Amino acid sequence: MMDLKAALLVVASAGLLLVQAVQGERIRQEGIGGSLRASHAATHVRAGETVHYTGAVLEYEPYNTWTEEGGGAILRENVKVIAEYAAAAKAMGADILVAPEYGLNGLDMHVLVPDELLSFTQVVPDPRDLVVPCTNDDLDQAAAIKALSCSALENQMYLVVDVAELTHCSEGDGTASCPPSGNILHNTQVVFDRNGTVIARYRKKNLFLEWQFRPGTESDDTALFATDFGVTFTLQVCFDIAFGHPGLYNVDSRGVRDVAMSTAWVDVMPFLIAPSVQNGWSRGLGVNLLVSGHHRPERSKLGSGIYRGGSDLEHDYVYDTESGSRLIVSEVQTVASANGRRPPRRPSQSNSSASLRKAQGNRLPRRDHLLYHDDLSNYTQVVLAKGDSQVVQHAEACHEDGLCCHLLYTPTGNLTYSLLSYSGTVVQGFGEYQIYAQICAVVWCRSEDVATCGQLEDGLPANDVFPTFTIYADFSVDHVYPAMFTRDLVLVENDLYDYGCDDQRSCTISTSAAVPDLMTAGFYGRWYERDP
Repeated sequence: MMDLKAALLVVASAGLLLVQAVQGERIRQEGIGGSLRASHAATHVRAGETVHYTGAVLEYEPYNTWTEEGGGAILRENVKVIAEYAAAAKAMGADILVAPEYGLNGLDMHVLVPDELLSFTQVVPDPRDLVVPCTNDDLDQAAAIKALSCSALENQMYLVVDVAELTHCSEGDGTASCPPSGNILHNTQVVFDRNGTVIARYRKKNLFLEWQFRPGTESDDTALFATDFGVTFTLQVCFDIAFGHPGLYNVDSRGVRDVAMSTAWVDVMPFLIAPSVQNGWSRGLGVNLLVSGHHRPERSKLGSGIYRGGSDLEHDYVYDTESGSRLIVSEVQTVASANGRRPPRRPSQSNSSASLRKAQGNRLPRRDHLLYHDDLSNYTQVVLAKGDSQVVQHAEACHEDGLCCHLLYTPTGNLTYSLLSYSGTVVQGFGEYQIYAQICAVVWCRSEDVATCGQLEDGLPANDVFPTFTIYADFSVDHVYPAMFTRDLVLVENDLYDYGCDDQRSCTISTSAAVPDLMTAGFYGRWYERDP
């Protein structure tokens, strides 16, 4: 294991050198002295050393009211609020803040005509030019970019935001398929450093029903950025987490251990609700994942958190239909990929987390949470025994590609649980996308009909407890992610179950205690190479 870690550090350092070149060698052997004010004096950290930084993510419900002022008014209001959250995060010691997908624009820009769409767009400087928009008066159609740059500079923090980026093209300039309008739009994550400089611009590769945007085609290196505390991050946006690029590639090939993700996730039962996907990806890859989510539960969008799969496995997240906008600030432990400066640690933040919620005005008592459901009709289903036999049972469910799921459990109670197994294509996005997955899980079902598994529309059943159990399976895929949550859609704490896979792709989940009100427990494997 030490040889593997050393190899990853070498790869990470090589990746960081590439980022440094792109950023004009802003990070030098001793770290970026120019990116920190004198008040931020801190000790040096060397590559390979443990380093702590304070991360912040924003669960945000954007202002979204269309007026005759167009998208510009919506941008101004959301930039103002995000800047207020940035100041609040900095007051709690944050070194980096991540804002959500569509956090500036809102979701309803999808229904606008092209001319109205343009009022939401921003021109983003090329990171290679090391532009500080806050102090640059020559930028056109970049008012929001300028204001956010000023926020990063004023608060002396890294700021990751998601924007609708506008680029111009013309026939014959080498741009592939330049549209007649000469305008190309991208769903783009932008990173500002502590000086307000644009240091990264990543264009979302894996779009999800986003007709107005063109997918990014640039190298995965554009998703990398380096910090003055010696940590290299990779970016990813929402649906990217389901694919191999850019995040997974940069983790596997560059040795990156910290990921900044903006999302407007769509919850799909019984496997793909936001916190389960995010925590499972973090734990399965052994990386820290900072996720900022769009809050609009009526459109199936909520969930943000800091998931520490790269260190102590504890997570700090919000997944609450009533939360509205909420800031999560928490310490993260990682390994420095290059030399830098250790951020000053505030006693009030050490080994703790802090949440801040802004007043949201008058709200209805309850908000609807839209949940979608996977088609389970082609899954192999084994209904588990009921009762209180106190005798350990073995259940097996096999499907295609040699996938066999095994469960050791002790029957108890009268609720219906099933062991499900599946290897094949999974349809997402209302039939628009197909991914190849291998799934093995125990799922609560309303009846023995597999179509009722994970169905919550008719209310929750009586409380019960699922006794300690072990699930194991041999997979054909290299990446298998754990999933375990309750019928209240709350994550089961990571320290309550052991998870691991060996070199032969044999994976096991074992609980150390009974799980109350279990909804889903098992594995979600991705066979990226077999995606249609």
